[in-house]
Amino acid sequence: MKRKKIETHKVGLVGEAPSRRGDPRKPLAGPNGQKIARLAGMSYDELIACRRRHLNPQYSRKHGKSDAFDHAKGHANAADVLLDWRVERIVLLGKNVARCFGFRDLPFLAEIRVYGRRFLIFPHPSGVNRWWKERQNEQRARQLLQRFLRGETVPAGFRKTGGSTGTRSRTTSIGTSANRSRRKAS
Repeated sequence: MKRKKIETHKVGLVGEAPSRRGDPRKPLAGPNGQKIARLAGMSYDELIACRRRHLNPQYSRKHGKSDAFDHAKGHANAADVLLDWRVERIVLLGKNVARCFGFRDLPFLAEIRVYGRRFLIFPHPSGVNRWWKERQNEQRARQLLQRFLRGETVPAGFRKTGGSTGTRSRTTSIGTSANRSRRKAS
């Protein structure tokens, strides 16, 4: 069975900020863009044909293990994306990006449909993200990203199979802590 081709004019990718080696004027023009293209099963040129944007166009100096992400700028640029882009599917690269679009406490690989658009919360592609350390996560991410970009629906239960996404919602985390406290008290 022949796979459906990715219609790049219907896809957008939103990242946090350019990598240190990337060009701020060309979103995903560094190693993270190469990784996304590989996972998506597309050439780098095909990836570049998609709509792309960084929410913080200027790279911020490193502070500890993560970048200093400017959420105020991110929210403003996310609003611009929603108003300006006429795409059906948008990949949000990382939790900071997802939060700027109003999606909080959702696991990686969650898909959301809002006003005729589909959003995929995808793990940030950098090597700093520990989510990528589990091989099964990379396989699931690759399969889901490719299906999402082709506009296919994902079979029921696909997201729930395999290992943990390594993230929990605030509600789950609080519940888990409370359960541990109760067990210790018993």
